[in-house]
Amino acid sequence: HYYITNNLSFKKMCESVRGCIQGFAKVILIIINTIALLTGIVLVGMGIFTMAKGKEYLPDVGISLTTPAVFLIILGVLLFFIGCFGCFGAITGRLSLLNVYLILLGIIIVLELGVLIYGFVNKGKVESTIKDAITDPFNDVNEKGPDADKIDRATVDTIQEKAECCGIDGPGFWTNAKFAPQVPASCCKNHAADEELCDKDQAYQFGCLNSTEMLVKDALSIIIIVIVVIVLFQLICMAMAWCSRGDYESVDA
Repeated sequence: HYYITNNLSFKKMCESVRGCIQGFAKVILIIINTIALLTGIVLVGMGIFTMAKGKEYLPDVGISLTTPAVFLIILGVLLFFIGCFGCFGAITGRLSLLNVYLILLGIIIVLELGVLIYGFVNKGKVESTIKDAITDPFNDVNEKGPDADKIDRATVDTIQEKAECCGIDGPGFWTNAKFAPQVPASCCKNHAADEELCDKDQAYQFGCLNSTEMLVKDALSIIIIVIVVIVLFQLICMAMAWCSRGDYESVDA
């Protein structure tokens, strides 16, 4: 009799602990998915802003902003729907919504891991593309001077102004007779709008190749960190959802 009583007490304690864990998981699931829903809205907004205004804030290095912008929008939409299913599943306690939520989370995690792997595998190709995209217009402008292609001149000016740099490897890069002994006005921080040239001693001393590569690497690092954080965030969501399955099953029953 004593053994049966203790056994029943132990079972009740286990059920009580289990209920507390399930209840806690449910609350955390609602909070996390509310954050995911709001994050999805923010990412969609960032993607639209990048497509519409990205070129005004980022230097043109020969890489289209459309692809990362579309990726942000798709990721934002997926996070929005995942957040919706997670929130409604947690609030209503419907197992069917939870199952859809887990499936969507699994799909998006696989896609994100695929993007990370693709980025690491093609890192060298991206760096080579950036180097060529920077070097070609700079060489054209240095060779032809003011007679260079308008697009190349605009690209050079944009890179030098946004990245605060001068030439490929510094002010000494500009050797064209029409520039010497000065450099293009975009090399200098406080040049007048109608100026075409400025003095070398007032120019940025850093080369644009290194400066732009650093900007791109910083941007890629931020993207990688964001994706890793999102994956960890989603794994926590899956764990919380799985822990609370018993609570959902009892509701459906």
